[in-house]
Amino acid sequence: MIHTNDFSPDWISPPGETIVELLDESGLSIEDLSRKIGLSSKKSQRLLDGELSICQSLASRLESTFKVSSKFWLSRDSQYQEFKQRLEAKEKSWLELLPIADMVKFGWIPKRSPRNTRVRECLNFFNQSSIDAWYQDYAANELSVAYRASNSFKTEPVSVFTWLQYAQIETRKTAVLPWDREILLDSIPEIRELTNEPNPQVFIPKLKRIFAEAGVVFVIAKTPAGCRASGATCFFEKNKATLVMSFRYLTDDHFWFTLFHEIGHLVLHTQEHTVRIEGRGIEGISDIEEQEANDFASTTLIPNVYRKEMSSFYKSDWKKIVRFARKVGVSKGIVLGQLQHMGNIDYAYLNRLKVRYKWAN
Repeated sequence: MIHTNDFSPDWISPPGETIVELLDESGLSIEDLSRKIGLSSKKSQRLLDGELSICQSLASRLESTFKVSSKFWLSRDSQYQEFKQRLEAKEKSWLELLPIADMVKFGWIPKRSPRNTRVRECLNFFNQSSIDAWYQDYAANELSVAYRASNSFKTEPVSVFTWLQYAQIETRKTAVLPWDREILLDSIPEIRELTNEPNPQVFIPKLKRIFAEAGVVFVIAKTPAGCRASGATCFFEKNKATLVMSFRYLTDDHFWFTLFHEIGHLVLHTQEHTVRIEGRGIEGISDIEEQEANDFASTTLIPNVYRKEMSSFYKSDWKKIVRFARKVGVSKGIVLGQLQHMGNIDYAYLNRLKVRYKWAN
């Protein structure tokens, strides 16, 4: 469990800053300092930068130079060294929370960085100035989010937070028209027709265009380890919705059902300011909204008028399923997926009817 009050401030100045102030007051240069304390210019610069610790001998020489007690310098340095140790421990602990390996793998942050650089890269990714600021944002985050996740696996909130942050970055970069619920509703038939297009390189650009006209940024993003989300709808900005998909199961029935499930959240639950995991309520959200989104997806893909006919199909009826899908106007994989969900057909059968996707390198 993360406790935001476990962390002390991210910054304390090195003793070198006090030395610089005293140099200015005394009218001394760094060369003068080097001569007086018996250090090379390079070591003197390291002292000013906080990279060289102050020992008893050096503290005595600083006392002689600036008339400030050696006890002060030793205490000042001790406080700074303790701070550095705390900061290093904090940075290490924070980086261990994050799904760094996948963030690198997905190209969200650069490869092979030393820890101090890695910390800065991750803070930049989260658009935060410090680790404490990140914890505060993480604890206080109340984005309008509704996302589907598998109940079969443990979900790590930090990984979900990281996934959503990538979606937020993409949202910030993408221009769309103002959010319009009615335009999105009117576009549903056009979106539904795309279920018959097997190639994501064809239907994804079309989806992005359709959604943009309704004020929705459409993002495709792999999930880092610990994030089991299939899709999410978010309002990161006023009048600008985001719909993010993970392509988790790489089959057309899962993709299109999840897509229409997320559309359902946008048109039915626009004002929710919570995170939603399928099958579990978070932050007081009941399962009612989740069921409503599921019903919206089911009946949009296969309207109720066809469901009685569909319920008569079993595993030996694959030809009827193909003809039925053509009549209804969706892919045969979607029909099979609903029959499997209904229990008419075991999940092990007829999966050849589904379109399978794969990630490009």
